Amino acid sequence: MVAGALKKAHSQDAIFSQFYANPLYLNPALTGAERCTRLVLNYRNHPFDSFGTFSTYSFSADTYIESLSGGVGINLVHDNQGDLLHHTQAGLFYAYHGRLSRHWFVNFGVQASYINYRLTDGSNLVFPDQYNPGGNTLGATQEALPDNLSSHNVDFSSGILFHNHSFYAGAAIHHMSQPPIDFFEDENVSMKYSLQAGYEFDLQPARRTSPRRGQDWSLSPNLIVQRQSGFLRFNYGMYFNIEPIITGLWFRHNMKHPNSLIFMVGLKQVNYSIGYSYDYSLSGFSGPANGAHEISVLLNFNCTDPKPRYRILNCPTF
Repeated sequence: MVAGALKKAHSQDAIFSQFYANPLYLNPALTGAERCTRLVLNYRNHPFDSFGTFSTYSFSADTYIESLSGGVGINLVHDNQGDLLHHTQAGLFYAYHGRLSRHWFVNFGVQASYINYRLTDGSNLVFPDQYNPGGNTLGATQEALPDNLSSHNVDFSSGILFHNHSFYAGAAIHHMSQPPIDFFEDENVSMKYSLQAGYEFDLQPARRTSPRRGQDWSLSPNLIVQRQSGFLRFNYGMYFNIEPIITGLWFRHNMKHPNSLIFMVGLKQVNYSIGYSYDYSLSGFSGPANGAHEISVLLNFNCTDPKPRYRILNCPTF
């Protein structure tokens, strides 16, 4: 028997591969960064032969408000893990936009969220102390299931971002209150720490002053580091922009083994962006036909600002 082998369990957040296509989910400091009214829809689907299909939906809306000297926004996320565990999050955001010098700016963001975890099918649960060394595993009995199959809590996150026209670097801390999930003893939502940095190289600087601007070519290397529940994850890649087409290639891995190659392609216009990405697994948990598919749609409204106070943050869209 393996009774008591699992003393603590810590959840991990759902992963989006189009990091900057879901900016509020990445860092609260990105709220209002476009200086437009922005609506973003994201959908991610990842089938597993052994675990079922993981599907994640996200909707966010944010805008910059001059009288508040910053951006406000909302974000709704629903994560379905094999139709066994459902996670729902609804968050309110505010980010202060400040100026450090003529060319450097800083954003401070905060987030307050309602989070819900819900178990839907306890018959598929298998506990460590139900394992039989003779070769049999027993499904969870009704007595083994937790009394409460739904957990409701309040959560808080924060972030900071420094940027000029070409460079940005930020950090975020999610789940600062480490709210309990309440299914089993000592089960909490673990804090997530993340760092983001990137730079955009303009491959045709002469076009900056050309009346034909709109056909800019640029290259943007990026790095995102995330740590949660003892897992340290590195994401680094490159965007290549030939307006209006954007392509990207990312590599995700932890300290022990590679995880995924991420291929991206998208169409970016002034008032909308559409992106698609595919995660090719390098870990062996899924074959070429079972990689993760992700789609994002971004809509911008009220983007005309005749006298902008600050330079708009120039970071990737996907």
